[in-house]
Amino acid sequence: MKQNDYLLSIHSLYNLARYAFLKIESNYARTVEISGITLPQLRVLWIVKVFPGISLSNIARIGCWSTPTVSNIIKILMNKKLIFKEETINRKLYKLQLTDLGNWYINVNKQGKENKVYLFDLIGLFSSEELDFIIDIFTKIIIKEKKEFIFDYIDKINELNLKIDASNFDIKTIGIIRKTIALYNLLRIFILTIKSNHSEPLKEFNVTYAQLRALWIIAAFPGVTSRELSEISFWSPSTVHVIVKNLYSKSFIHKEKALIKNAHYLDISKKGWDLIIDDYNKNQKTLLIFKELEGISYRDILKLNVLLLRMNNKLGNYKTEEYIKKTIIIIKSRVFEG
Repeated sequence: MKQNDYLLSIHSLYNLARYAFLKIESNYARTVEISGITLPQLRVLWIVKVFPGISLSNIARIGCWSTPTVSNIIKILMNKKLIFKEETINRKLYKLQLTDLGNWYINVNKQGKENKVYLFDLIGLFSSEELDFIIDIFTKIIIKEKKEFIFDYIDKINELNLKIDASNFDIKTIGIIRKTIALYNLLRIFILTIKSNHSEPLKEFNVTYAQLRALWIIAAFPGVTSRELSEISFWSPSTVHVIVKNLYSKSFIHKEKALIKNAHYLDISKKGWDLIIDDYNKNQKTLLIFKELEGISYRDILKLNVLLLRMNNKLGNYKTEEYIKKTIIIIKSRVFEG
């Protein structure tokens, strides 16, 4: 095995995992929003349900959020009267508890056979051995990330059936669903950890993680429109508008007015090319942001990639494979041979 082959397999692994997670997450978010709360708000309710009396800092740790983000979510949930603060001896500290209404929102968002969440589409996609293999690999990664505490959360989520209405499923199917829920949570922690690892070194390049992801998509699909960028990235049109505006103001991309109303064709500039190549050499080729993957064999990564590609295809992420192939060509021609 050549080092370059190993690097490309990790590039594929990350993107296959990322886009599978994003597809499931965006679908889940739309489903939850029908009830009147957001998925992050529901996730906080789950955490408080599983760990009554939990502190804000521990919610942030389990949810992989910043403290300000959690503080804002808690404020919203308290205004909605879904949680309340339990006073402690130390008045500077407080514990969070669910209200009856908070419990109601958890129950109303349990997914059953009649729901169209993509998690259920994965039932039967993998054999028991394949599912165990995927979970085992990501479990090893999470342990290396020193986030073993997430396992207790996943176990309790499944024990309490907080995400699913188990009444209409047989025991075997419930077991598969629980493993699928575990996989979904492990994917989430993996993707958010890589994002966190990558965000800090990107400050040197005066670019955010989201802006870098957009640059790679624009590089892979020259002339892509803002609407297409939104669809590929799973960002809202308003988010894409802000990202494109910032990239253009920093001269990382060129814009050309499209035939479609209020749309532009986007292309990466020389400065943008220099950025993504410099970042790849410094932060990805060195495995700086992928240090948790060290020790996982090349053979296992290739096997995992085959399974994750199957997941993406089942989820309808047909652009994912094309994106990976195009970005691999870029890496080979501009990094390895450049």
